[in-house]
This record gives sequence, structure tokens and C-alpha cells, in this order.
Amino acid sequence: MTSAHVAGQAPRIDREGANDAAVAAMLAVDPILVDVAPALEALPGMTPHTILVSGAPLEWAQYTGGQRRAVLGAAVFEGLADSLAEADALLHEGKIIVRPCHDHGCVGSVTGATSASMPVWVVEDPVTGGRGHCLLYEGSERQRLTYGVWNDAVHRRLIWLREVLAPQLSAGLRHVGGLRLSPIIRRALGMGDDLHSRNTAATAILYQQLSGPVLDANGLGASTREVLDFLGQNDLFFLHIAMATGKCIADRAAGMVGSTIVTAMTLNEKQFAIRTAGTGRRWFRAPIPPLRAKLFDGLRPEDTAFIGGESLITETIGLGGMAAAAAFSLQDYSGGSVDHMVTTTNAMYDITHTEHPTWKIPYLAFRGVPFGIDAAQVAASGITPSIHMGAALREGGHAGAGLLIAPVEPFQEAVKALQAAGSSR
Repeated sequence: MTSAHVAGQAPRIDREGANDAAVAAMLAVDPILVDVAPALEALPGMTPHTILVSGAPLEWAQYTGGQRRAVLGAAVFEGLADSLAEADALLHEGKIIVRPCHDHGCVGSVTGATSASMPVWVVEDPVTGGRGHCLLYEGSERQRLTYGVWNDAVHRRLIWLREVLAPQLSAGLRHVGGLRLSPIIRRALGMGDDLHSRNTAATAILYQQLSGPVLDANGLGASTREVLDFLGQNDLFFLHIAMATGKCIADRAAGMVGSTIVTAMTLNEKQFAIRTAGTGRRWFRAPIPPLRAKLFDGLRPEDTAFIGGESLITETIGLGGMAAAAAFSLQDYSGGSVDHMVTTTNAMYDITHTEHPTWKIPYLAFRGVPFGIDAAQVAASGITPSIHMGAALREGGHAGAGLLIAPVEPFQEAVKALQAAGSSR
């Protein structure tokens, strides 16, 4: 069923024309990984006293779990407070400000806690100059700031990311003049990645293309060896690049009048939320549905909790759960069988505007990934995006991964808002 069947919609040609234009703009982006830079320098509107988080905004008092701990830790990391208690007081007073990542050209991993000196990937659309950003991956340790943990080990790792990893990566990228990302994504899909829960191939390709420039720019010293070892040991390293790429691509459609194409899907501690091209920066929210997760040995569902996340931006551009049929090695986390993964991806074609012309799934006879989630088609069919994502421990830490089926209500509300806007013109 197409958006034309939704009762009370704006004229067919308006919506379909707007969606054609929105998707064409997204597909026209040839994202380039150009740099790694401090958030304060890279993100529009960022300030030394701002901490960004995943999800639609909440008042500070509403953050109670992992996102709260991560923000407090980020405040201490930046020297904005000497203790977590002092940081909490300053946040209540409004002297430290919490803002959504998406409002600053950024997407956040899990909690999304991003502060001024933390390094972010810079992915650029060379035609428009539009950019997307995301923090560097912290590593495969279960305890990370992105998973709501703040302790001395996390603090030391964040310092190493800022002082060692980021400058070396920046020098390497500048030395080579940046890296085109769409070909890496295309190859990785063909090698079994979904570019959300599995980035093994993409990280290997990145290592292949970036290790030489890092060596050339920095020399083979102890720090360079640490950097190359880190890249080689963390299969999910490319994920945050894929996320920044998603932000860069999806933002090209933002503000397209009348379009029902989804430009963001995100989680805070309490809500799932979306944005569409035609509704701009407005969030449409619903309670988070259950995550069907496979947990690490010894963990139980009651040990887990939602603590935010914006890696869903990969699904927004047709990757992750949308491309489940590309990544059969994830079957234990994505419905439990290969057949279920194929069924999942096939269903996603019913709620998307087109197929990507170069990002293809081998098992589906090299059909392009389903691209351009259409909120009107979601609302009309009741089929919602399938999302691959990590599970977090209630008290902080990585707990496993699974499949999240998005709630339909935010898509329905977005369509109603666009209908109301159309009738008022």
C-alpha cells in the first residue's frame, strides 16, 4: 500500500513528488570521511558547557539510568565539575546543558554522551558541504561511557582516544585526502556485514585503506603501533563511521516540504522517536518496545535496560535490520534463523520508497537494500522498521544484542502532522 491510500492526505502528486525529491537528495550524497576533530570544533552550536545525548530531549531530572551516569561522567571528564555530585548540581542549575545529538549534526552511540573535547568522525557531502558526525568507538570492553559506565578505566581510555587515537587518525585522513565511504559499505554488504551489528568486513576494509596513510603521516612509533592494533582488534570500529555517514545522508532530506521520508530514528532512556523530512526538527515519540535480545552468558533480561541509542540511523539509510539478509552470521541475534532474516528484509521493501542503486544484498540476487523509509507506508501497512541493536546492562555495560521492532505510533503521528500542515496551506 502506498502513501496515496492514507485517508486525508495531501494530494498524491505533492507527497510523491516530495518523497522523490527527498530520496533523490539522499542518494546523491557521496559521503567522504574527511577528518577526526574535537566536538567543540566540529559540531555546529557546540559549547564547552554542552553535553550531547542520544534521543529526543528530556528534562535533566527525567534521566535516571545509564544516560544520566554517562552525562555526569562526561562533565567530570571535561573538568566542568570535580565530582559527580557537583556535576549533578550544575546540571540542575542549567550551568551544564544537555542537548540532543541530532540538533548538533551528530549521532550518539547508546547513551550518546558527547562533550566538547571528545573526538568525532567528520563525514562530508562534497557537493553541499553538509556533514555528519559521531564519536570514535571506545573499544570492545563491556564497560564504556557509551554504555553508561564512568570509572577510572573508562576515564583513561577516553584520554587515550583524545590524545593518541584521534590525532593519528586525523593526520592519516588528511594525508590521503579523505576516504570515500559508499564503496566500503557496498563491499562490506557483499562480505556479510549489515553495517550495524556486524562491521567486521567494513572495519577490515577501512584498515586496509587507512593503515598506510596513518603510518605515512605519523611514522612507525609506539603510538602508531597502538593505534593500528586498536583498529585491528575491534571489529565494530567502523560502526561509528557508518552512523556519521547515515547522519550526513539523511540530513540531505531534512526540511523537504510534504515529504514523509524518515530522517531520524532514535532512543533515549524512555522513548523511541522519529523525525521526517517534512516535519523538520519535530520529534514523534512512543514508549520503547521490548528488545528481543540474545544476552551474554549468565545475564537475564531483568539485568538489562534501555539507555539510549542512535545507531538506528543505519536503518534510516537502509542498513542494519533493514539489510538483515546480508548478514546471516547474525541470525542468533536477528530472529533466530536465516529464513527469518530474509523475511525481515523482504518486508522492509514494503515500507521504503526505493532500493539503493549500489548497496546490494547478494542472497537476494543483488537487490539493492530497501531505502527511504516512508512513514506513510508504515502507518498504512502497520509494518514497522526492524532494527538491529545492542543490549545494555541496567547498571551499565554491554549485555548482548538483538532485534527491536519499532512502534507504529510515531509514524502515524508524523503522517497526521503532515496532513494537518497540508490542509492548512
